[in-house]
Amino acid sequence: MRRLLAVALLLTAPLLANPAIAQRAGAYVVEGSGADGSRYTGAAQIAPSGPQTWLVTWRVGGETIQGIGVDNGSVLSVAYNQGGVLGSALYEVRPDGSLVGLWTSGRDGGLGRETMSPR
Repeated sequence: MRRLLAVALLLTAPLLANPAIAQRAGAYVVEGSGADGSRYTGAAQIAPSGPQTWLVTWRVGGETIQGIGVDNGSVLSVAYNQGGVLGSALYEVRPDGSLVGLWTSGRDGGLGRETMSPR
């Protein structure tokens, strides 16, 4: 019985050590900058749609942007549609639950930066 308990603790320890894995769903404050350096703020909501898939909704500058993402525990990749223009974002999941990443949209190839912090 003690061996079984020890094995169970060893298997669950990585999940307990990384709170960011469990803390992804919810409301976020968004801060970022476009490829041209223009700054923006807003809000986002992240909701699970499957074991490692997410629905992401941003509200920035009076506009609502919808996306769908997939994660591997340390990285969240999101594809989105903003007014008919497709885009992609790639976030590092930080231990405090914040998401820090890069995004691009359209065909210009410019990179923006964005941080989403849990509310």
